[in-house]
Amino acid sequence: MPFGLKLRRTRRYNVLSKNCFVTRIRLLDSNVIECTLSVESTGQECLEAVAQRLELRETHYFGLWFLSKSQQARWVELEKPLKKHLDKFANEPLLFFGVMFYVPNVSWLQQEATRYQYYLQVKKDVLEGRLRCTLDQVIRLAGLAVQADFGDYNQFDSQDFLREYVLFPMDLALEEAVLEELTQKVAQEHKAHRTIMGTVYTLAFSLWGFS
Repeated sequence: MPFGLKLRRTRRYNVLSKNCFVTRIRLLDSNVIECTLSVESTGQECLEAVAQRLELRETHYFGLWFLSKSQQARWVELEKPLKKHLDKFANEPLLFFGVMFYVPNVSWLQQEATRYQYYLQVKKDVLEGRLRCTLDQVIRLAGLAVQADFGDYNQFDSQDFLREYVLFPMDLALEEAVLEELTQKVAQEHKAHRTIMGTVYTLAFSLWGFS
C-alpha cells in the first residue's frame, strides 16, 4: 500500500483518513468499482467520478441508488453530502449506478457510451423481470443481445455457447426441452443480423420501446 497508509474500517466504509473515505459502486455490467471521496463530497461528485471512469459525458440521464434500511431502492439526493446521506438512510454503503431518466427516442442520446449504458440497463431490467415482454419479444431481444455482445453469427462454428448465456428472464420457468427449442430460435434470430454500427443502439431502443 503506498506511503505505508493503513486503512481502518468504520460502518463498512474504507476510511483513509478523518476526511476521506472509499465507497463501492456496482455498475450496470455488474462490475464493482471504488471511489475515494471526501466526507463532504456530494452524490453529484461521486456520479461524476463514475462517469469519468466510464468515459460518459451525458451524466444528466443517470443517477446512483442504494438499498434503504427497509430494503427499498432509493435514489441518492445528488446535491447532498454522500456519506451523511448513506449513514442516515442506507442499509450499507454500496451504491448502484443506473439510468434515472429515459428518453422517448434513442436518437436523443448523443454519445455511444450513453447508449451502451442504456442498453445494459434495459437488458438487465428484462432479464430480472422488471420490464415485461412477450415470449416472441424475448426471443427477438435475445437474438439482438447476442449480436451486440458477441458479433456475427458466422464467427462461430456452432451456437452451443448460447446454452451458457443468460437469454431469458430469470422468472421464466422453462422445461429443458422448451429451453432448447427457444435457444435454437434465438440462434436463428442471431443469424438474421450482421455487424451494423449501432446494433447496440437498436437493441436499446427495442428493449424499452419494443419498436
